[in-house]
Amino acid sequence: MTQPRPVSYTVKISSRAKSARLKMTPHDGLVVVLPDGYNKKHLPALLLRYDAWIKKAAERIEEHRPAPLPITDNGLPYTIEFLHIDEKWSVEYNNKGRRVIDIEDDNGKKLLLSADVDEAELGRRQLLAWLKLQAQKHLIPSFQKLAEAHDFKYAEALVRLQHSRWGSCSSRRLITLNTKLLFLPDYLVHYIMIHELCHTVHMNHSKAFWALVSRHDPLWRTNNAEMRSAWKYVPAWVST
Repeated sequence: MTQPRPVSYTVKISSRAKSARLKMTPHDGLVVVLPDGYNKKHLPALLLRYDAWIKKAAERIEEHRPAPLPITDNGLPYTIEFLHIDEKWSVEYNNKGRRVIDIEDDNGKKLLLSADVDEAELGRRQLLAWLKLQAQKHLIPSFQKLAEAHDFKYAEALVRLQHSRWGSCSSRRLITLNTKLLFLPDYLVHYIMIHELCHTVHMNHSKAFWALVSRHDPLWRTNNAEMRSAWKYVPAWVST
């Protein structure tokens, strides 16, 4: 049997997985998800079986990967761009103060971090804390306005930095929005918000649910398909 070409991958064990599966992400590369008890001796054969898919998925990621914004040697950003609200921030490190400061002057929007440029962990922690504040400042009001415009009722809306879900709606109509939505184009953010608002009426993905989504977002099919590659808008320092 022909041996598969050497490929770099990460193995994750999932108690919910019923069988082995592969996924390709821009920041993690190839991830092999295995159920509990899977015999790893079968991995070479699994990779060989899906070798064509692996090549195609890797090529697709490279084709759609946007031009990167400038970053430091340890991966922290010098520039942050929020497509949802059309804002661009320049980031400066080693601010002499003890807190994060954001300012706006004639030279544009600036984010000043107290972390030194070499303090990757502290810098990222400060960036993510500031990012959550920006999400609360912009995403929640946008969501409230959209709900009112379309006459939807919900209990509460909050933001969280989530790994995979862009949004969620609980049975109590508690809406959670992913902080990463700030990096997405406005029309995709609109789709996600409408999607979650429609879950306040239908807690499923039935025909009735999609009919309601279509009523409020006629381009939902196109937007839903584009969400599969929406990761491309989110910089690596956020998802790492």
